[in-house]
Amino acid sequence: MQNPATSVELWRFEDQSLARPHLCEANRFRGALPRRKLANMTRILWLPCFVILCAGIGFAQSVANPVPVFVIHRPTIVAFFPHVSDKEMESNPDTNEVLSDFQAYNSEVHDPLQKAGIELRQTDARFFRIRAGKTVRSFQTGKKGVGYYFIAPGKAPHIEYGVMTGDGILTTARKYFGIPIP
Repeated sequence: MQNPATSVELWRFEDQSLARPHLCEANRFRGALPRRKLANMTRILWLPCFVILCAGIGFAQSVANPVPVFVIHRPTIVAFFPHVSDKEMESNPDTNEVLSDFQAYNSEVHDPLQKAGIELRQTDARFFRIRAGKTVRSFQTGKKGVGYYFIAPGKAPHIEYGVMTGDGILTTARKYFGIPIP
């Protein structure tokens, strides 16, 4: 005699035997074929995603000049002059002369400022940021593009436009910072 559980199982199996080829056929279309299609579609979708990702990375790396950030810990002068290409220098000799004077005066005052505890930084950016403590200030050089940004922790900035002589830089630094400079 058969076990009742086994006979029920056989009965269910035999009862569905007519539908079984239909179920197998349906499973074949539901299971195997869509998986292949899904795999192919996934491959097709990954290609544009990969291309877009690579293009995005390429654009992110092509940023010409990031905005400089100067962190202020002590009295500082940021001397700014816009970037000038060689072609612009050749076409405008006055620009070359102004830049030459700017660099010469900055070199002249570097050591006395350093001895007085004042940092002199130079940038060729038209836009930069100053971080003093938790405060971040943005600065745009304006139309002239040449000048000096005097800043000390706890003080409001002082800005001078145009190229200053070495004596002019030292005199302004003495007045603003209140520090004796040799």
